[in-house]
Amino acid sequence: QIHTYILLLALPPYLTTIAINEMERTKVHPTSMRRLLFVFFMLAACLLSVVEAKKPKKDYLCPTCQSVAHLLVKQRKSDLSGNTTSEIVKDLISSKDAKLCTAELLKFYADRIDPPLEAAKMAKKCKEIVPDNPNYKSASDVLAAMVAKKPRSEITKILCLESARCDKLWTKEEEPWQKKKGTEL
Repeated sequence: QIHTYILLLALPPYLTTIAINEMERTKVHPTSMRRLLFVFFMLAACLLSVVEAKKPKKDYLCPTCQSVAHLLVKQRKSDLSGNTTSEIVKDLISSKDAKLCTAELLKFYADRIDPPLEAAKMAKKCKEIVPDNPNYKSASDVLAAMVAKKPRSEITKILCLESARCDKLWTKEEEPWQKKKGTEL
């Protein structure tokens, strides 16, 4: 009977009071009450897991990685400074906080990804994805591919697939930059 009372302590106070009063009023055997409580807790756990399963956690790493790869190539192509491609790419990487990983730049992608993501969280993930320094070994493959003006798909493979940030890449139809805001293809 002591075990039953210990189990009852895990219940909210009003349910504990009701259960104890009912157990004493009906002279229910403590073992029966334990079984009933066990069933109650299992049912509550199942319901809780179903509720949690309905609200999937948004994945930011893979969509952000693919968006950053697109933005990186886009920024390289749009640079009109007259610098060499190597200088442009090194500048993009070393100035990632201002030239790549901003909520303003990533909002375009965040609004078009399904389900939509928060641009600020994408910017935070972007800072983890893009190497801090173009001279780091981790940046060498991306830097070499960008300087060689490899297609975006190659950059994305290096940045996202080979690093295991993504299991698979978007198809052309899934790419957010192929979609108009708020519409599906």
